[in-house]
Amino acid sequence: MHLLPGAEAVPNDAVLLGRVAQGDLEAFQVFYGCYAGRVLTYARQLSRGRDLAEDVVQEVFVTVWRRAASFRPDRGDPAGWLYTITRNKLVDHWRKLGDVEEMDELDERSLAEGGAGDLRLAMRQALSRVSPEQRRAIEMAYFGGLTYEETAKRLQLPVGTLKSRIRSGLKSLRTVLESR
Repeated sequence: MHLLPGAEAVPNDAVLLGRVAQGDLEAFQVFYGCYAGRVLTYARQLSRGRDLAEDVVQEVFVTVWRRAASFRPDRGDPAGWLYTITRNKLVDHWRKLGDVEEMDELDERSLAEGGAGDLRLAMRQALSRVSPEQRRAIEMAYFGGLTYEETAKRLQLPVGTLKSRIRSGLKSLRTVLESR
């Protein structure tokens, strides 16, 4: 529960984002106050650079201000949405610079940071049960922020083969996660 200055308690962060989407600056300030530190910590862990992390946090919250209406509570929580935006901003930065090493390491770090603990653990366990080829393809395409074409190029595979590998891996993941 958060308090807006001069207002009553706001039930949750999704409500705050709804108010931000309507241009409510006070709601944005409360939301920023709740999450800026966490997003900065996450960006520092992923980027290993203070200056880049601070720039990314600024970009993330500009995106929140502009695109708060795109948040969908049925697809996840506000923290997950913010962490996804943060990761995507870092990937965009590294793509511009052609920093392949950082992008390669991001898939592993993004699993280890920033999401819900139980879900992270479940995903790690499920990923450990798919073939290494499927796991690498899924990690690069979904956690590394790469397109299918970029992933296929890195893995030196035809795009169709990559898609089949990912589809099979996701089917296996679903089976493992549903049996939990």
